[in-house]
Order: sequence, then C-alpha cells, then structure tokens
Amino acid sequence: MAKEFGLPVPHCFMMQVGQVKALAVERFDRRYAADRSWIMRLPQEDFCQVLNVPSARKYESHGGPGITDIMKTLLGSATPEQDRYLFMKSQVLFWLLAATDGHAKNFSVFIEPEGRFRLTPFYDILSMYPAFGGRGLHPRDAKLAMGLTATKGKKYAIEQIFPRHFYQTAKAVGFEKVQMEMILNEMASSLDEVISAVRQQLPDTFPAQIADSILDGLSTRAQRLTR
Repeated sequence: MAKEFGLPVPHCFMMQVGQVKALAVERFDRRYAADRSWIMRLPQEDFCQVLNVPSARKYESHGGPGITDIMKTLLGSATPEQDRYLFMKSQVLFWLLAATDGHAKNFSVFIEPEGRFRLTPFYDILSMYPAFGGRGLHPRDAKLAMGLTATKGKKYAIEQIFPRHFYQTAKAVGFEKVQMEMILNEMASSLDEVISAVRQQLPDTFPAQIADSILDGLSTRAQRLTR
C-alpha cells in the first residue's frame, strides 16, 4: 500500500512455514559486501535514539517525540526537502490507514560518514481497520501516535482529523502549504489506482475480510481529502 502511494518501504511478502503464515520483510539495514561473502550492518538510529528519549516514551502522548521534533531534525538531513516531504506524506497515509503505531521508534535515519544522515524506508505500518467493529476497537477510540496541530492543542483521534489539520501542522513545522496540498491532492487522485494495484498483488490465500476492511476503510477515510 505505502509503496503504491510512492513511499519507500522494504520489500515484503507472505510466506508459509509449516502451518504458520508469516509476513517476511527484507532487512533494509543489512547489505552484502561487494564480494557477497558477508553481510554488513548499515548504521541507523530510530528517533528515540536520535533525540535521546527513552524507549518507554516513544509515544508523543507519553512525552515522546512528535511531528514537530522529527521535522525539525530532518532539516539537518543530507536530503532535507525529500525527507521532510516523505515524512509528511507518511503521516497522511497513517491517518488514511488508521495506522495507530507510528511512534518515534518506528521512524529511523541511516547514519552516514561525516555526520550525515537521511531517512530510512518506512516500516511497521499496521492498519487497525480489521480490528474495528464487534467486540474490537471502536473507530472513535483509534488515535494516531503523533498528534496534528489544531486550533486548540493537538488532534490524535482519527475520526476528528481533517485536511485542515495537516495544513495547520505544515504551517507549524515550516513545511510549505503548496507541498502539503500536493501530497493531499496526489493521494486523493491516485486512490482508485492504488486500491486496484493492491488487490491485484494480494495472493489468493490472503483473507478477504482483512483486505476488504483495510481497503474499504481507506476509501471511506479518503473521501475527506476531496471535501
């Protein structure tokens, strides 16, 4: 899903080991040496490490980093314009997918020579739509890990977030309105194509109820982008 929206993510696929189904994710923090005789670790840090915040405070609501902290840090990236754009785009996707676990440990940077750094691919993007309804989570209780700027305080509850909150957040972090508008318009216009592409890529054994809940939830939430 994230890849179809143009966000960098690691390659992943469903696999079966005995009676267990699993999601296999390619490690983006490992790479073969030139002669492919050994595997090297690529240095990276998540944003709790970058900002010297204990892991127990990874959620903004627990005193951890938020969008403002990360966007400020990315001003020093080796590719600041690209990284800040992609990070803001990821926040829109997390909202559309009801992905509630986008805390500071789930965003990282590669550490490069001479003090340079840049954003890693995005990872651990998990939609809560399959958990909605019945005895599961009520939609009004679903909250983003990082709040969006509002007229009064911040908005965390997914049901209470609208495009204006992304514009307000963009203004608060020094991200140009025209770029925020570009992100929202691009995601709205590509929605049908993205959903179609994702459905075509799903294996026949993928549970239909999970796919439908995520894609239907995404489609419904995205209607706010065009209002």
